[in-house]
Amino acid sequence: MKIVHIISGLGVGGAETLLLNLVSESRNAGGTHVVISLSSMDTMADRLRAAGAEVRFLGMRRGVPNPLLLIRLARWIVDARPDVVQTWMYHADVVGGVAALLARQLSRLKGNNHRFALVWGIHRTEVPTAQVGRLLNVLARIGAMTSNRLPDSVVCCANASLKTHVDYGYERTKMRVVHNGFDVRKFVPDANARSMLLSSLGLPPHSILIGIVGRSNPAKDYDNFLHAAAMLRKRVPVCHFVMVGKDVDADNKVLGRTIDQLGLSGACHLLGARNDLQRIMPAFDMLCLSSRTEGLPTVVGEAMACSVPCVVTDVGDTGQLVGDTGLVVPPRDPVSLSKALEEMATLSLEQRKKLGERARERIVEQFSITVCWQKYREMYTALLRGKGVTH
Repeated sequence: MKIVHIISGLGVGGAETLLLNLVSESRNAGGTHVVISLSSMDTMADRLRAAGAEVRFLGMRRGVPNPLLLIRLARWIVDARPDVVQTWMYHADVVGGVAALLARQLSRLKGNNHRFALVWGIHRTEVPTAQVGRLLNVLARIGAMTSNRLPDSVVCCANASLKTHVDYGYERTKMRVVHNGFDVRKFVPDANARSMLLSSLGLPPHSILIGIVGRSNPAKDYDNFLHAAAMLRKRVPVCHFVMVGKDVDADNKVLGRTIDQLGLSGACHLLGARNDLQRIMPAFDMLCLSSRTEGLPTVVGEAMACSVPCVVTDVGDTGQLVGDTGLVVPPRDPVSLSKALEEMATLSLEQRKKLGERARERIVEQFSITVCWQKYREMYTALLRGKGVTH
């Protein structure tokens, strides 16, 4: 099965990580992949090539798409002769949808009438408002208006995402859910990770390490986390907060000011963006997700795969992901978040260990990248069968 993926850029994010994992997982199952980035953002390009994908860059700039580049994209699709064109997120859904329509017309003009399935991808729960981003809002509206005609299917990463987009106007009969999958071979428990991180931070062995991973962005709601942390620290002073993500570092003056105002200086350890999460995650006694909005958060699945229990806000399908292996609280409620963190922090080491073991079992059995790829492949095969293409 040959799949052309169209994505807005190849920066580091949840959707991009899922794409990389799908490419890697399917390599031994006969899948071949061409990844086309609409922009020139290429952080993940080398990793995708190493996983076996061909990577191309269209070089679009922000704003109205260049018609010549749309035609070039359509020609790339025709030349690739894919079984499936899979787009990732609103920009790629709309641009890739138009290009796929042009590709089908070009294919007919060439006389080969090559048939392929077009699948859109939605990787957020809330439909973006104009306040969040005017262009995103316009693209989502275009997506809703054309979802009954352009794509053969629209795949959402969460049930909550499907519901909000159907309510917004996306065609219900085209929508389906395939939960993100996690790399359970890369993210594994590591008995030595905790002592190594404690040592690098200069902390005593009895410290409790609470990790949070996410870029500095209102959606991740670091204010919620820090206010909860300040309340928790007064009751359980051995807690330390390890904060990882883009712009979550000493240069972030706003974050630093909040930490100082809440009396958390010395308790918060800002590590910034890291590319070795698989080494840091197993060190945590627990992971916290304080977000206002998510689909199915990658960092929670990765922490669970490392046998780390999680305390999370009830956003998207996060509660469904965690199940009974962690604690779930309402978003934007630092008091509830603080109490849940305290409940987890005051468990015995053995109790936390058992929760973590159950968390990994849950990811391996229900949310591994192997399970995810099988679901994508089954969906693609069914769509192709409906077009009279056997695979």
